[in-house]
Amino acid sequence: MKNYQNLLVGLDLTEMDSVLLRYARFLVQALPKIKKVYFFHNIRFDYPEEAEALLDELERPLPELIEEEVKDKVESNFLQEGHEVDWEILIESHYSTAEQIAKTVKQKEIQLSLFGKKLSYQGAGLVSGKLLRQSAFKSDLIVLPETAPHSLNRILVPVDFSSASRKAMQAAHHVAEETKGQVSCQHVYTIPNHYFPFIPVQGFRKSMEQEAQENYKKFRNGLPEPLQGIPCEFTYARNRTTAEAIYDHAISGKKDMIAIGSHGRSAVPTVLLGSTATQVLQFEFHIPVLVVR
Repeated sequence: MKNYQNLLVGLDLTEMDSVLLRYARFLVQALPKIKKVYFFHNIRFDYPEEAEALLDELERPLPELIEEEVKDKVESNFLQEGHEVDWEILIESHYSTAEQIAKTVKQKEIQLSLFGKKLSYQGAGLVSGKLLRQSAFKSDLIVLPETAPHSLNRILVPVDFSSASRKAMQAAHHVAEETKGQVSCQHVYTIPNHYFPFIPVQGFRKSMEQEAQENYKKFRNGLPEPLQGIPCEFTYARNRTTAEAIYDHAISGKKDMIAIGSHGRSAVPTVLLGSTATQVLQFEFHIPVLVVR
């Protein structure tokens, strides 16, 4: 069972930092087993050469100035009276932010990381995707849009009946236990394009759903007993991508979070959940996504 004790929050010195810090404050209240929070920023030295002269004119080293700014943001948006948690600011300097985060996660034994997904704020917010391509990155990852609700009452877990899906179910159940929330799951099935137009869609769709239901029964029996009663919705993707089918279901069901495995099994005709995690992160979603490693 997941046990989140150390949280890392990635900051980039933009408006998104305030969103992340306020959500981090919500998380440490909702998940009281979190004992320490690390606020991380990486200084990437990829600026023009002429900037070197400007750095020499600074009254103090750049890392010190950035740490002071981060400290001000933390004090304004994260700290609160009556709820104390240990915290630390980490200012690093590395050519690859993702590599340095993976290294820090290992050194500090981070179980959960929090990064932003920018929708309207300036910036790409691509760090989360790069992190998932880092084999050394072992932390679970929450990717947070600006519009994320501060609630964890309803968590959706897309499943493909793999071991990664099992881990995602267990992580979601752990969060729901702490927050007294509810977990539901969804399996998205689709007819691979190369089968068209040689098969009758309706008949094949029915047989695929029946097969998915049988697979879910086997999958459910392999879960810990408290998770075996979690309901599962079977969704035909129709003309949508898997990410769109997941997101539509999450929005219509008023879900507060999507918890998904970072990789899945590669079998036809089941959904490839690894690529689905990437699809979901690239999608313009408005609720947080927890990617379970």
